[in-house]
Amino acid sequence: MGQFTTNAIVMGRRIRTIVLLALWLCLPSAPLVHAQSAADKGSKVSDKLAKLESKVVLLESEVALLRERLDALLGADPRLRAYDVPIGDSPIRGDPAAPITLVMFGDYQSDYSARAQHVVKRLLETYPQRLRFVYKHYPLTQIHPMANEAALASLAAERQGLFWEFHDQLFLNSRRLDDTLLLVLAEQVGLDLTLFNEKRRSLAVLERLALDEKLATFLGVTGLPTLFLNGRLMPTWRFDYLQSQIDKPRK
Repeated sequence: MGQFTTNAIVMGRRIRTIVLLALWLCLPSAPLVHAQSAADKGSKVSDKLAKLESKVVLLESEVALLRERLDALLGADPRLRAYDVPIGDSPIRGDPAAPITLVMFGDYQSDYSARAQHVVKRLLETYPQRLRFVYKHYPLTQIHPMANEAALASLAAERQGLFWEFHDQLFLNSRRLDDTLLLVLAEQVGLDLTLFNEKRRSLAVLERLALDEKLATFLGVTGLPTLFLNGRLMPTWRFDYLQSQIDKPRK
Protein backbone atom coordinates (compact mmCIF):
# COMPACT_ATOMS: atom_id res chain seq x y z
CA MET A 1 0.00 0.00 0.00
CA GLY A 2 3.00 2.30 0.45
CA GLN A 3 3.71 2.49 -3.28
CA PHE A 4 -0.01 2.93 -4.02
CA THR A 5 -0.18 5.86 -1.58
CA THR A 6 2.96 7.44 -3.06
CA ASN A 7 1.59 7.31 -6.61
CA ALA A 8 -1.76 8.70 -5.48
CA ILE A 9 -0.02 11.60 -3.72
CA VAL A 10 2.08 12.35 -6.82
CA MET A 11 -1.04 12.34 -9.00
CA GLY A 12 -2.82 14.64 -6.57
CA ARG A 13 0.07 17.11 -6.53
CA ARG A 14 0.19 17.26 -10.31
CA ILE A 15 -3.52 17.82 -10.58
CA ARG A 16 -3.30 20.56 -7.94
CA THR A 17 -0.49 22.19 -9.91
CA ILE A 18 -2.52 22.40 -13.11
CA VAL A 19 -5.54 23.75 -11.21
CA LEU A 20 -3.39 26.47 -9.67
CA LEU A 21 -1.97 27.26 -13.09
CA ALA A 22 -5.47 27.58 -14.51
CA LEU A 23 -6.49 29.92 -11.70
CA TRP A 24 -3.40 32.04 -12.20
CA LEU A 25 -4.07 32.37 -15.93
CA CYS A 26 -7.62 33.48 -15.20
CA LEU A 27 -6.57 36.23 -12.79
CA PRO A 28 -6.97 39.77 -14.17
CA SER A 29 -3.75 41.36 -15.27
CA ALA A 30 -2.55 44.75 -14.07
CA PRO A 31 -4.38 47.69 -15.65
CA LEU A 32 -3.48 47.91 -19.30
CA VAL A 33 -2.42 51.04 -21.06
CA HIS A 34 -5.51 52.55 -22.68
CA ALA A 35 -3.73 52.70 -26.02
CA GLN A 36 -3.40 48.90 -26.16
CA SER A 37 -5.53 47.53 -28.96
CA ALA A 38 -8.22 44.87 -28.63
CA ALA A 39 -6.18 42.70 -30.97
CA ASP A 40 -3.24 42.72 -28.54
CA LYS A 41 -5.52 41.72 -25.68
CA GLY A 42 -7.01 38.91 -27.69
CA SER A 43 -3.57 37.68 -28.70
CA LYS A 44 -2.40 37.51 -25.08
CA VAL A 45 -5.51 35.62 -24.02
CA SER A 46 -5.06 33.17 -26.91
CA ASP A 47 -1.42 32.60 -25.96
CA LYS A 48 -2.38 31.90 -22.36
CA LEU A 49 -5.11 29.48 -23.42
CA ALA A 50 -2.76 27.67 -25.78
CA LYS A 51 -0.20 27.23 -23.01
CA LEU A 52 -2.87 25.98 -20.63
CA GLU A 53 -4.18 23.49 -23.20
CA SER A 54 -0.65 22.12 -23.69
CA LYS A 55 -0.27 21.71 -19.92
CA VAL A 56 -3.62 19.89 -19.72
CA VAL A 57 -2.71 17.47 -22.52
CA LEU A 58 0.65 16.76 -20.88
CA LEU A 59 -1.01 16.18 -17.52
CA GLU A 60 -3.51 13.77 -19.08
CA SER A 61 -0.61 11.73 -20.45
CA GLU A 62 1.16 11.65 -17.08
CA VAL A 63 -2.04 10.69 -15.26
CA ALA A 64 -2.63 7.91 -17.80
CA LEU A 65 0.82 6.46 -17.10
CA LEU A 66 0.25 6.71 -13.34
CA ARG A 67 -3.09 4.95 -13.74
CA GLU A 68 -1.38 2.09 -15.56
CA ARG A 69 1.15 1.76 -12.75
CA LEU A 70 -1.65 1.69 -10.17
CA ASP A 71 -3.48 -0.96 -12.17
CA ALA A 72 -0.32 -3.05 -12.26
CA LEU A 73 0.15 -2.69 -8.49
CA LEU A 74 -3.45 -3.80 -7.95
CA GLY A 75 -2.99 -6.79 -10.25
CA ALA A 76 -5.18 -5.48 -13.06
CA ASP A 77 -3.92 -5.54 -16.66
CA PRO A 78 -5.41 -2.48 -18.41
CA ARG A 79 -4.99 -4.22 -21.76
CA LEU A 80 -7.77 -6.60 -20.75
CA ARG A 81 -10.28 -3.74 -20.54
CA ALA A 82 -11.29 -3.64 -24.18
CA TYR A 83 -14.57 -2.57 -25.76
CA ASP A 84 -16.19 -3.96 -28.86
CA VAL A 85 -15.99 -0.97 -31.22
CA PRO A 86 -17.34 -2.13 -34.59
CA ILE A 87 -15.97 -0.38 -37.66
CA GLY A 88 -19.13 -0.97 -39.66
CA ASP A 89 -19.28 1.23 -42.76
CA SER A 90 -17.06 3.94 -41.30
CA PRO A 91 -14.23 5.19 -43.55
CA ILE A 92 -10.74 3.78 -43.01
CA ARG A 93 -7.50 5.67 -43.50
CA GLY A 94 -4.30 3.66 -43.82
CA ASP A 95 -3.83 -0.01 -44.59
CA PRO A 96 -7.27 -1.69 -44.28
CA ALA A 97 -5.53 -4.94 -43.30
CA ALA A 98 -3.40 -3.36 -40.54
CA PRO A 99 -3.47 -5.28 -37.24
CA ILE A 100 -3.95 -2.20 -35.04
CA THR A 101 -7.08 -0.07 -35.28
CA LEU A 102 -7.40 3.45 -33.91
CA VAL A 103 -11.01 4.66 -33.72
CA MET A 104 -11.75 8.31 -33.05
CA PHE A 105 -15.09 9.89 -32.15
CA GLY A 106 -14.90 13.52 -33.17
CA ASP A 107 -16.75 16.75 -33.94
CA TYR A 108 -15.84 19.04 -36.83
CA GLN A 109 -16.16 22.16 -34.65
CA SER A 110 -14.12 20.76 -31.77
CA ASP A 111 -10.69 22.42 -31.49
CA TYR A 112 -9.26 19.35 -29.77
CA SER A 113 -10.63 17.05 -32.48
CA ALA A 114 -9.01 19.29 -35.09
CA ARG A 115 -5.65 19.26 -33.30
CA ALA A 116 -5.79 15.50 -32.86
CA GLN A 117 -5.85 15.07 -36.65
CA HIS A 118 -2.18 16.09 -36.73
CA VAL A 119 -1.39 13.40 -34.17
CA VAL A 120 -3.23 10.78 -36.23
CA LYS A 121 -1.33 11.84 -39.35
CA ARG A 122 2.01 11.39 -37.57
CA LEU A 123 0.97 7.98 -36.27
CA LEU A 124 -0.09 6.79 -39.72
CA GLU A 125 3.22 7.99 -41.16
CA THR A 126 5.11 6.22 -38.37
CA TYR A 127 3.19 2.93 -38.67
CA PRO A 128 2.10 2.65 -42.34
CA GLN A 129 1.78 -1.16 -42.21
CA ARG A 130 0.61 -1.60 -38.63
CA LEU A 131 -2.04 1.05 -38.07
CA ARG A 132 -5.40 1.92 -39.62
CA PHE A 133 -7.55 4.88 -38.59
CA VAL A 134 -11.34 4.93 -38.37
CA TYR A 135 -13.33 8.13 -37.88
CA LYS A 136 -16.76 8.17 -36.27
CA HIS A 137 -19.06 11.13 -35.70
CA TYR A 138 -20.28 12.52 -32.41
CA PRO A 139 -21.35 16.14 -33.00
CA LEU A 140 -21.87 18.11 -29.79
CA THR A 141 -24.77 20.16 -31.09
CA GLN A 142 -25.39 21.88 -27.74
CA ILE A 143 -22.18 23.87 -28.08
CA HIS A 144 -21.31 23.51 -31.79
CA PRO A 145 -24.18 24.71 -33.98
CA MET A 146 -22.64 23.54 -37.27
CA ALA A 147 -21.28 20.20 -36.05
CA ASN A 148 -24.31 18.15 -37.10
CA GLU A 149 -24.50 19.76 -40.55
CA ALA A 150 -20.77 19.21 -41.06
CA ALA A 151 -21.06 15.54 -40.10
CA LEU A 152 -23.94 15.01 -42.54
CA ALA A 153 -22.01 16.84 -45.25
CA SER A 154 -18.96 14.60 -44.74
CA LEU A 155 -21.14 11.50 -45.01
CA ALA A 156 -22.60 12.88 -48.22
CA ALA A 157 -19.05 13.39 -49.52
CA GLU A 158 -18.32 9.77 -48.65
CA ARG A 159 -21.09 8.74 -51.07
CA GLN A 160 -18.97 10.25 -53.83
CA GLY A 161 -15.73 8.66 -52.62
CA LEU A 162 -14.25 11.91 -51.30
CA PHE A 163 -14.75 11.56 -47.56
CA TRP A 164 -11.16 12.11 -46.44
CA GLU A 165 -10.60 15.06 -48.76
CA PHE A 166 -13.70 16.78 -47.40
CA HIS A 167 -12.97 15.64 -43.83
CA ASP A 168 -9.54 17.33 -43.92
CA GLN A 169 -10.99 20.58 -45.24
CA LEU A 170 -13.66 20.64 -42.54
CA PHE A 171 -11.07 20.41 -39.78
CA LEU A 172 -8.82 22.98 -41.44
CA ASN A 173 -11.78 25.38 -41.39
CA SER A 174 -13.39 24.19 -38.15
CA ARG A 175 -13.61 27.66 -36.58
CA ARG A 176 -15.49 29.29 -39.46
CA LEU A 177 -17.93 26.66 -40.67
CA ASP A 178 -21.30 27.78 -42.00
CA ASP A 179 -23.72 26.62 -44.70
CA THR A 180 -22.05 28.67 -47.41
CA LEU A 181 -18.58 27.39 -46.57
CA LEU A 182 -19.77 23.78 -46.69
CA LEU A 183 -20.76 24.32 -50.32
CA VAL A 184 -17.51 26.11 -51.10
CA LEU A 185 -15.45 23.27 -49.63
CA ALA A 186 -17.58 20.67 -51.40
CA GLU A 187 -16.88 22.37 -54.72
CA GLN A 188 -13.16 22.71 -53.93
CA VAL A 189 -12.71 18.98 -53.38
CA GLY A 190 -14.60 18.15 -56.58
CA LEU A 191 -18.02 17.05 -55.32
CA ASP A 192 -21.11 17.13 -57.52
CA LEU A 193 -23.06 19.80 -55.63
CA THR A 194 -26.48 18.60 -56.75
CA LEU A 195 -25.78 15.07 -55.56
CA PHE A 196 -24.05 16.41 -52.45
CA ASN A 197 -27.11 18.43 -51.39
CA GLU A 198 -29.40 15.52 -52.13
CA LYS A 199 -27.40 12.96 -50.16
CA ARG A 200 -26.78 15.04 -47.03
CA ARG A 201 -30.53 15.19 -46.47
CA SER A 202 -31.13 11.53 -47.35
CA LEU A 203 -32.47 8.96 -44.91
CA ALA A 204 -29.39 6.75 -45.44
CA VAL A 205 -27.01 9.51 -44.33
CA LEU A 206 -29.17 10.46 -41.36
CA GLU A 207 -29.23 6.82 -40.26
CA ARG A 208 -25.44 6.50 -40.61
CA LEU A 209 -24.92 9.49 -38.33
CA ALA A 210 -27.46 8.13 -35.86
CA LEU A 211 -25.54 4.82 -35.70
CA ASP A 212 -22.31 6.59 -34.76
CA GLU A 213 -24.07 8.67 -32.12
CA LYS A 214 -25.78 5.61 -30.67
CA LEU A 215 -22.46 3.74 -30.48
CA ALA A 216 -20.78 6.74 -28.83
CA THR A 217 -23.52 6.88 -26.19
CA PHE A 218 -23.25 3.14 -25.58
CA LEU A 219 -19.48 3.41 -25.10
CA GLY A 220 -19.87 6.35 -22.71
CA VAL A 221 -18.22 8.95 -24.94
CA THR A 222 -18.46 12.45 -23.48
CA GLY A 223 -15.40 14.59 -24.15
CA LEU A 224 -13.88 14.87 -27.61
CA PRO A 225 -11.92 13.54 -29.20
CA THR A 226 -12.35 10.07 -27.71
CA LEU A 227 -10.00 7.39 -29.02
CA PHE A 228 -10.04 3.60 -28.82
CA LEU A 229 -6.91 1.63 -29.70
CA ASN A 230 -7.87 -1.95 -30.53
CA GLY A 231 -10.91 -1.44 -28.33
CA ARG A 232 -9.02 0.09 -25.41
CA LEU A 233 -10.16 3.54 -24.33
CA MET A 234 -7.22 5.95 -24.53
CA PRO A 235 -7.04 8.52 -21.71
CA THR A 236 -5.26 11.06 -23.93
CA TRP A 237 -4.57 11.78 -27.60
CA ARG A 238 -0.96 12.84 -26.95
CA PHE A 239 1.37 11.41 -29.64
CA ASP A 240 4.02 9.95 -27.37
CA TYR A 241 1.45 8.17 -25.23
CA LEU A 242 -0.35 6.65 -28.22
CA GLN A 243 2.99 5.63 -29.70
CA SER A 244 3.92 3.86 -26.46
CA GLN A 245 0.64 1.94 -26.57
CA ILE A 246 1.15 0.90 -30.20
CA ASP A 247 4.70 -0.27 -29.42
CA LYS A 248 3.61 -2.20 -26.35
CA PRO A 249 3.81 -5.97 -26.91
CA ARG A 250 0.37 -7.46 -27.50
CA LYS A 251 -0.74 -10.65 -25.77
